[in-house]
Amino acid sequence: MFTLLLGIGSFLAAFSPNGTDHDFKMSICEVIYEPSDRHFDVKIYLFTDDLTEALTGDPKAALPTREAISQYALQHVGLQVNGVQQTLQFSAIRQKEEQVLVQFTTPSLGNIQPATVAVWDNIMLEKFSGQTNMVYLIVPGKNKRTEALDAKRTSVEMKW
Repeated sequence: MFTLLLGIGSFLAAFSPNGTDHDFKMSICEVIYEPSDRHFDVKIYLFTDDLTEALTGDPKAALPTREAISQYALQHVGLQVNGVQQTLQFSAIRQKEEQVLVQFTTPSLGNIQPATVAVWDNIMLEKFSGQTNMVYLIVPGKNKRTEALDAKRTSVEMKW
């Protein structure tokens, strides 16, 4: 997925006068079920300049701290399983060229069998009204579910 955002960023940068600004505002949120210990990984892929602009007001500013980025993400992305809000625990942040990956995990669901997964994602919408937030639900052995969220639709519920 990092490659997807990287490819989009490289394509857009080729048409940009300074090589980094882009008109297309997008993030990707992968919600991945891990059956081995029955938890979810949540991976959020963001363009670095969009993230720094949302947090500092300046797209060319230095990348904010891990704490600032993780707190921002937690304010704008959430996960429910069977109607129960899941605690997202910070896992890692990685930066690769023009993209940032922010990772979270949930505690194990224990004996609970997921029937519905709801995701809300309004990341960067306070800064960019044209922002699109793609959400992917990935469950081993099932087809990947894809939903596009934006200012008019900031959440989605998907049946297992």
